[in-house]
Amino acid sequence: MTRNRRPWVAVTAALGATLALVSPASGAGQADTDPLAGWAKGVAVTVAPGVTHTTWTETDLTAGNRAKARKLQIVEIDPTAGSLTLESTVGTRGGSAEQVSDQLAAITSVPLRRPYAGVNGGLFQREPAGAGVEKTAAHTGVSATDGVLHSSSCWSGGKGSTGAVIQYGIPYITKLLTEMALIGPSGENIRIDDVNRTPGRPPHCARDEEDKEVSKSPPVFTDTDEIVVFTDDYGLPTPKPGTDPLVAATADAGFEVVVDAHGVVTRAREGRGGTAVPAGGRIIQGIGTGAQWLRDRVALDDRLTVDQKLRDVTLGRYIPLDDSVDVVSSFHQLLRHSVIPSELPNSCSGTEKGAVDATKLICTDSRTALGTNSKGHPVLVTLTGQDNEDGDYLQSFAALLDSPLLGIVDALNLDGGGSTVLLTQVPSNDPAEKAKIHTPPTDRVDGGLVHREVADSVYTGVGGYGLYAKP
Repeated sequence: MTRNRRPWVAVTAALGATLALVSPASGAGQADTDPLAGWAKGVAVTVAPGVTHTTWTETDLTAGNRAKARKLQIVEIDPTAGSLTLESTVGTRGGSAEQVSDQLAAITSVPLRRPYAGVNGGLFQREPAGAGVEKTAAHTGVSATDGVLHSSSCWSGGKGSTGAVIQYGIPYITKLLTEMALIGPSGENIRIDDVNRTPGRPPHCARDEEDKEVSKSPPVFTDTDEIVVFTDDYGLPTPKPGTDPLVAATADAGFEVVVDAHGVVTRAREGRGGTAVPAGGRIIQGIGTGAQWLRDRVALDDRLTVDQKLRDVTLGRYIPLDDSVDVVSSFHQLLRHSVIPSELPNSCSGTEKGAVDATKLICTDSRTALGTNSKGHPVLVTLTGQDNEDGDYLQSFAALLDSPLLGIVDALNLDGGGSTVLLTQVPSNDPAEKAKIHTPPTDRVDGGLVHREVADSVYTGVGGYGLYAKP
């Protein structure tokens, strides 16, 4: 996705070398029986030079305790075989959810430069539409496109949250922490709590030690003193007070500041919400002490700076947030150096009785993953039923990916369940050539099944090591 430069956004980061992925030999720690022994490999289909799509179909239904065979689909991306890129996108509006097909269609208007393949991206949570904005979606953990943050990391006691940094065509999986500050005209600064979501209502996970949990289903936290920044990618009017009647902090009238593409304040007012973010600019909302800081220090024609840093907790370094960097979020790494991490939970949101043995439950969560194989090639992975949502427990899914037949070294679990989507398309000037979705729709809307709207997508398309597919 091509972006406008924002000269007023200061990005302070340590110098770092190009992201590199060290890939040990595939197959370490394998079980005696290959987890794909009861699966049949289909013929690899070339989507584009360097992009292949392979489907594995379950043949041993007894082992899976299922009535229908599942499909494990792998898109392998060989950047040495074609002019390819790997990126993420939030679609036309970073503040709302859209179907993967719509997000990828918005990448370019040139038919021959359309993405070759894509899957749904990171975790997200819908925000209540109580402030007059429908279908809002807040990212969980770090999300970024072209170096612009759309969400902060989970706090996790200062350990950060898992995510994939996508740079130069390679996904690098690590623990990430965001550090953001708003710097005033005299150099004074205040912590920025988050990006592109309702102040007072962190979704899914705490963003700092001050956030308190108020709901477990869905997970929602609250903080009465916050600063939240909205980017021009948000694409919606900023949220008004009272967005969530169950979270008191969201009722704070607060204070709102509008800045242009050069960081100059063009509006500062009591109250907040209903304002469109100017092109290349930002809107800053504060509640509690955050609102008071804005009242006391910000006036028309002042210049403000957003300082945003992305810290790689694993290696103890900062990742420069430039146009080459995209980030998708997750809670769980499935494979780390060809080994299933000991901390990976065996979680599942949906279970039902097995078809072969009705006394044993099976997990029906479809799964999506992003990873890298032993050849250094990125892979996009989905696990679904033939015509329904049907995946597996996290540990069982990781075991499938750990098969020597796949050679996957590192893998990140992306959003699953009804969010799981895999799309391929052959770029063409022929309007009859449509994108093909290889995963079944599972969300019911108005009596029919549709593919879920998601917060972001990961795709491969025309480019080459971070060179963008510009329209």
